[in-house]
Amino acid sequence: MTDRFAGTREATPEQREAARHLIAKAKHLKDAEDEAAFAEVWARDARLAITSNGTSAPVIEGRDAIMVFYRRNWANGAHGAGDERETHVGENPFVVAFGDDRLLATHTAIFAARRGPMPRLIGFGEFRDEIIFEDGAWRIADRRSSLRRRARRSA
Repeated sequence: MTDRFAGTREATPEQREAARHLIAKAKHLKDAEDEAAFAEVWARDARLAITSNGTSAPVIEGRDAIMVFYRRNWANGAHGAGDERETHVGENPFVVAFGDDRLLATHTAIFAARRGPMPRLIGFGEFRDEIIFEDGAWRIADRRSSLRRRARRSA
């Protein structure tokens, strides 16, 4: 493995499927703004680091703090509304294992709005997720996001 994946090994087919399912679930629940279910994709002590258009935000630590962040964004319409609301379209992640209960997944997604005859590209994100098995489920323990977004346009 390259330096980016130092200390990892090939993931089992079951681990790869678990990571794919978790990442897809997170995208769908975030888009649906399903607070209770979205909270469950995060580990108790999860960390979220976001760089957007080259500006790094302070790291958010803990599931509760992460959900405060997303609740505020949803309430403020930070991800758009109506036909301008973001939908995530993602690729399958590349998944490797640190061990039986700890995975690393890298993946990308585009953010698109469904306004008009064709979806409109809003942005692009690159993600690095550390995933752990906690309380009987796979959960995101550390997410590092690098996002590029277009300027908002009026309705």
